[in-house]
Amino acid sequence: MDFLKCNCPLAIALKILSNNKASIIKLPKSAMYSLQDTLNIILHSATSTTNSLESASNDLKQKNPDKKIPSSDTINNSINLNNIEYILSAFRKINSNIIYMLNLQRITHDAPIDFHDIPYYGDKNTLGVRGIKPKNGTSWGYSFYTIDMIGSTKLTLDVIDINGLVKNYGVLIELLLK
Repeated sequence: MDFLKCNCPLAIALKILSNNKASIIKLPKSAMYSLQDTLNIILHSATSTTNSLESASNDLKQKNPDKKIPSSDTINNSINLNNIEYILSAFRKINSNIIYMLNLQRITHDAPIDFHDIPYYGDKNTLGVRGIKPKNGTSWGYSFYTIDMIGSTKLTLDVIDINGLVKNYGVLIELLLK
């Protein structure tokens, strides 16, 4: 079975990402690899036990020593050329397509909300940085929450920055459930 012909969430996301005009992956014109090579690393990373771009890139380089394969830094840099609003917009579009293609609309799903802190080691006055629980030598970082769908299909529905929100998470959850 051809993976990209199935209607699983990962295949749907890769189909959308492989559209050069809509892709959040911007390859330089001088790149010695294709968008498909980059997507192969992302797919390998998403489906392997290590689930890191660096491990996936290194693994594919070992398996295909004669092929030009982008590094994890190259992939991250090609994604980071976009602004965050564009990336989130593409993410939400992918999710809308997944929900439609898997016929998940109008069905009740469990949707947990998870809070995350990413430690930051630079200037604490950087936009988006806030105080977090001390971890790995810093008490500053980025805070966000994710809304996921769980059940037969697992899908992160959204990622939302909570920097501007107060810490009364009960109010936040009430607003989300309205």
